[in-house]
Amino acid sequence: MTAVTLEEFDKASACAQELTQACLNTPITQIRFHCRSHAFPDTRLVWKVETANRSYALKLDTLSPETERLRKEFNQLVQLTEHFKTSKNNRVVRPVYMSPSGAFMVTEFVERPTATDIIYNSDDDAQVAQVYRRAGSWLHDLHGVQNATDYAFRPRWMTDNIREQSTQVPSHISDISQPMVEVFLAEAASLKNRPDLRVFSHGDFHGLNLIMGQGTAIGLDFTEARDKLAVYDIVDFLKADIFRDGADRDVDRSGALTRNKEMFFRQYRHPIDTQILDCCLRGRLLKDWLRLWQPDITCSDFELRKRDRLQLRLQQTFR
Repeated sequence: MTAVTLEEFDKASACAQELTQACLNTPITQIRFHCRSHAFPDTRLVWKVETANRSYALKLDTLSPETERLRKEFNQLVQLTEHFKTSKNNRVVRPVYMSPSGAFMVTEFVERPTATDIIYNSDDDAQVAQVYRRAGSWLHDLHGVQNATDYAFRPRWMTDNIREQSTQVPSHISDISQPMVEVFLAEAASLKNRPDLRVFSHGDFHGLNLIMGQGTAIGLDFTEARDKLAVYDIVDFLKADIFRDGADRDVDRSGALTRNKEMFFRQYRHPIDTQILDCCLRGRLLKDWLRLWQPDITCSDFELRKRDRLQLRLQQTFR
């Protein structure tokens, strides 16, 4: 991760000072760098702002005054906070402050592990299964924000990408992947234009965006939220399952461990087309694996591990 510059720290400090003057009744005791965007490292950063009694997440985007990206997310959080009031076990991070400049927004900072933390690191399969159950419950509530509609499944964005990437991998990976690619492309073509459920979606529903609170699952980061097929949010979450071990018999045709997928759908009850879901998850795993073998990619240690895990799961899935 790129180190924080003095200029970035000064910017965050100025934002924290504005927050104090605008709505806090207590002084700030510390400002800590939390993370920066992998895709937009120079413009999007998150800071942890601490007072004596509470912590806040300060989300800074230097391009947001022009794009209004953060203002849209803040307004979305306000609306979703109201929507989740009827849910006993699910909510979103509480919005605190939106800067008039549009450059930063502030929410509560929740000191709990994310779903990813547990899925990647827990030795307890039962604990992980509960994470999938709670994620399914949270997403069910989110997908109920507005009435669902039918929308045609159009897989071209995925099939074109996989077809192109499959031509740019080393020969030994091509030998392994080509039969998988052919099976996936045929399946996707057979499902084209089939109607499925379109809902208000998170848009980036990976495990880092779901916090496992004590009895409450808490969603965050809604900058990609929009209407789209429900299966895409489900795929985004289920794909982390590759980091869990399982025998061939434990992996279903989608590429997920049967126990975790079944736990997810104990609480997620919107009617989706399971064939489209399975196709999309297989396609996503294949797409992610091929991407990590592209000649323009230099893999980190984590990405090398992920690449190996993807290959193992795909070979179990396309057996």
